[in-house]
Amino acid sequence: MTIEMTPECKAIHDQATIVDLHAHPSLAVSLFNKPLTRSFRASRYFNPFSVRTDFIKLREGGLDVLLSVVYAPEPQLLEECRPLRLLRYLMPRAFKRAFGHTRFQTTVDMLDTMERTVGNARDGETGRMLARVCHSVRELNECLAEPGARPIAVVHCIEGAHSLDGQLENLDQFFDRGVAYLTLAHFYRNKAVNPIFPFPESVQKFGCFQGDRDVTLGLERFGEQVVERMLELGIILDIAHCTPPARRRIYDIVGTRRPMIASHVGAFEVNPSPYNLTDWEIKKIADTGGVVGVIFMNYWLMPHETHRGLNYITFTLRHLINVAGIDHVAIGTDFDGFTDPPDDLADASELPRLTQRLLAEGYSAAEIHKIIGGNALRVLRQGWGRRQ
Repeated sequence: MTIEMTPECKAIHDQATIVDLHAHPSLAVSLFNKPLTRSFRASRYFNPFSVRTDFIKLREGGLDVLLSVVYAPEPQLLEECRPLRLLRYLMPRAFKRAFGHTRFQTTVDMLDTMERTVGNARDGETGRMLARVCHSVRELNECLAEPGARPIAVVHCIEGAHSLDGQLENLDQFFDRGVAYLTLAHFYRNKAVNPIFPFPESVQKFGCFQGDRDVTLGLERFGEQVVERMLELGIILDIAHCTPPARRRIYDIVGTRRPMIASHVGAFEVNPSPYNLTDWEIKKIADTGGVVGVIFMNYWLMPHETHRGLNYITFTLRHLINVAGIDHVAIGTDFDGFTDPPDDLADASELPRLTQRLLAEGYSAAEIHKIIGGNALRVLRQGWGRRQ
């Protein structure tokens, strides 16, 4: 979809380095064999088979850097939603890819699949690469410096420390594969950390996804070891999905040693969910030099959910800026993460609408550049990789 923009707005959007801190094209590729070189229609409703981050939409939206998040589905999903077990018979290949191996091996396989998909993605007319996997800050800088119609820089990330299978050495293997950040928690308790309750009411159907989470539980001993090793290696630490006690312990361990992130969250003062960050936490992340990425999902942004959410995306950004300053906000859409984005910003091609809105609200070109990518890019450059 082409978004009409004024010359001023188009110039601001085109000159920015646009970074999505958290999206899941690998789920569409690894589980459902969706080719990212085709443009799929993005549903205006929750649809796990919808594709919102194919390369066509990413280019239409002007995206420069995609933090591609690999999530190996947790086996507890089959326990908390028994109808999902029917996928063993309805979609046997996808079921085996998702649950047929250890979580570490499934994660490795998904990284491999994403690498092949990106490597084979070419423009049908020119033969140019549509995207390139960047395994380090050096490769990222090289990709961004390419002249002309440069490829989209794709950076590996992982959601959920269950992917480590309780083995600290697996973290080193992920780092060697070019993983930039790890989201410690996800849907279920793992050996490192405890999560908050993650499922919106809209998906709590047929007796599924209704189990409670104990939000008083925090970071486990293994989780403390994981945090320390991440700091040593230079894997950026993402506290999204962690319980408030787990987050407090992580802040204590990290101090200001490395920039850290909350890749796809909202603000507690705007929508009081334990998933969202309180003001003191926002300041803690800013103190590390990190960023808070605003999720594009109304359920977490709004106290009363509606279908249109651009208002609350910019409202949440405004709150984060008021608390932490313009240098510590970003966007983490969570597109293709089995989420239901706002109808007025439903896929990557519609990112210019955010630039339009920020310009209308009085932000300068320099401020907009920071919000839609500059801050996230700075954190990648400062926090990813071993220090020399």
